[in-house]
Amino acid sequence: MDRHRPARISASDFRAMMAGRKAVPKQRIPQRPWQARASATSDTYRLVLPFLPPSVNKLFATIRDKNTGALKRVLTTEARRIRRLILAMVHGNAEPDRLYELHVNVHLRAFTSEGAVRKVDLTNRVKFLEDCLCSALGIDDSHIFRVVLNKLHAEEEQTCIELRPLPDNAGRNAA
Repeated sequence: MDRHRPARISASDFRAMMAGRKAVPKQRIPQRPWQARASATSDTYRLVLPFLPPSVNKLFATIRDKNTGALKRVLTTEARRIRRLILAMVHGNAEPDRLYELHVNVHLRAFTSEGAVRKVDLTNRVKFLEDCLCSALGIDDSHIFRVVLNKLHAEEEQTCIELRPLPDNAGRNAA
């Protein structure tokens, strides 16, 4: 008799198997086609993402290390995927000694159908974008002296990121 490792099954399939019935097949959720765009012109780096950046609440997960048993905070799968995407899209390096300003325009449904403001906190989403972009461009995020964040009402979610060098005469006035 040939013994082999059983295939992995989902929890719902296991419960159905234990109850003696067949599991209901899961419907595949169609993924929306999109194309992210990145461009760089005259030291200004632009990046357009067709989604909202993850909030700080969804960036990290707590896991237990199998070897030591210690709890560790790690990036979630979604956050790692977005970080890889941004790193792959941004080409080139920024000047590490310059000062920069970061402009983030977030397009989303800012109002409900009744006209009330939706409760979407954007400030806890900027740090992750800033870290990913600075890592991709090879600069330290301490060189970003100004952050401009705009929430814009739109039907489709989109995040436009722009990193601009501050004028050389801004100097200490930027701080």
